Amino acid sequence: MDLSEITARPAQSAAQGGRTSGTNASASPSGMARQSGSATTAGTAGVSDAAQAYCKTRGISPQTLELLGVKSGTGRFADGKKEAIFWPYYLSGEMVNWKAGSIEAKAFTGMPGGKMCLFNQGSLTDTVYICEGEFDMASLVEAGVPVEQVTTVPNGANPGSYPFIQDALEAGWSPTKVVLATDNDDPGLMLRQTLAHIFGPAVCSFVDFPDGCKDANDLLRSDGPEALLDLVENGALPWPVEGLYRLSEIPEPAPRETWDCGFPEWEGKISLGAGMLSVVTGLPGHGKTQLFSQIWQQIARRYDITLAMASFETRTKPDHRRTLRSLINGFPENALSPEQKRHADEWIDEHYLWIDHPKQRPTLDWLLDTAEVAVVRHGVRAIVIDPWNRLEHDRGNESESDFIGRALTACYKFAVDMNVHLQILAHPAKMDQRRRDMPPALDDIAGSAHWNNRPDHGFVVHRETLWDADTGKRGTSASLYCRKARFPELGYPCKLDLEYDPLISRYRSADYLNGMGQPV
Repeated sequence: MDLSEITARPAQSAAQGGRTSGTNASASPSGMARQSGSATTAGTAGVSDAAQAYCKTRGISPQTLELLGVKSGTGRFADGKKEAIFWPYYLSGEMVNWKAGSIEAKAFTGMPGGKMCLFNQGSLTDTVYICEGEFDMASLVEAGVPVEQVTTVPNGANPGSYPFIQDALEAGWSPTKVVLATDNDDPGLMLRQTLAHIFGPAVCSFVDFPDGCKDANDLLRSDGPEALLDLVENGALPWPVEGLYRLSEIPEPAPRETWDCGFPEWEGKISLGAGMLSVVTGLPGHGKTQLFSQIWQQIARRYDITLAMASFETRTKPDHRRTLRSLINGFPENALSPEQKRHADEWIDEHYLWIDHPKQRPTLDWLLDTAEVAVVRHGVRAIVIDPWNRLEHDRGNESESDFIGRALTACYKFAVDMNVHLQILAHPAKMDQRRRDMPPALDDIAGSAHWNNRPDHGFVVHRETLWDADTGKRGTSASLYCRKARFPELGYPCKLDLEYDPLISRYRSADYLNGMGQPV
């Protein structure tokens, strides 16, 4: 049977008062080959005896499986075919996705090209309990929560990847009570925090599972359905909105998510982090953009994150593309083959978005609105504004210092609320000749001392020599100064020496030298 013909039932809704079933249909061998698995209809309600036995070990009865429209079948996984549990995802009565989990090992697969949505999305009521996985959702139903009040995200705890929830809210779904019953681990806490931001704290409450229980299914198996039902119905705590709280009333925050900058020689002296605001300055031509282009490319490659670049002095094509092609391949662009360029461009398309005002007159409000779309729709984790002075600033009667303080506060709030890193590259004010050979400080940035006060991280890029007058060659040495790190996870103030190698089109750390005085 082709999985697109699976006979799983949509979950019962309050409006329907019952369930509807599909119709069996045979699939051709070619049709089955296009799918990741095939469904069988052995056992009770389309679930085989082996699958029912597995679900029993998880505390889930056949009656709950039937209420949720679950089937069993053969799934095709990375290591071969295995019997699996299939969870159908419906929108407007049509199955638009399914997720299958092996009953033999921890392995998952899904419908090729399936549409992302909440489980049971079209049937959810004004009260909804949101879990992190299908078996946790089934555990709530097993405990007695009405099926039309339970759901799960289809893709687990993945920061910034829930645009389908926004779509459901914009389409008119407006829950008045949202109970967040995600896992008690770091990804679960991050998911809980993200969902509270999406739905709004006023309607959200959260469940903390007791020690020794990571999730709803753990509690069902250890303490039974009555304990689970009592916790989610009577033990959920309101999400704090504002005011004065006891320590026990504050939800455990997700741990700070930090990214190593990609220079192992730095040994953790600097890390960039989500939910943070950083500022970078340096004299014109000293390499701010080049160095941080490399740092962000190294972060994107290692952590597989997506970046949004609002670059107003460096063109996306050909300039940023040239830099990224060279960083990806380790050679100057003019030494790359067409195939190497093509592979690099594909990688860039997967990991970068570009923010470019259609009339070349971006304001901060426009930029932050556009960046929010990039975060919600595309899962962007970091936004870079380069440089600040190219934004149009309509401050009316406000002083420049007050305006910059208010603007940086808006940037900081955006970074925290969206759980992204926001970085601003800004030029220093014109420095007198006596100080031009010295690295600037953060409060040398034009306009306000707030450039030093507001950000979590402050950096300066400085080159002692732009060219060697004796040899006529350009200088390749640079230094990165970390002037400020608000939290220990971000590192600490320090100076890091670098050497630009034009043969590989990238900076290398010069903190460690070989016997010939060259960076290793």
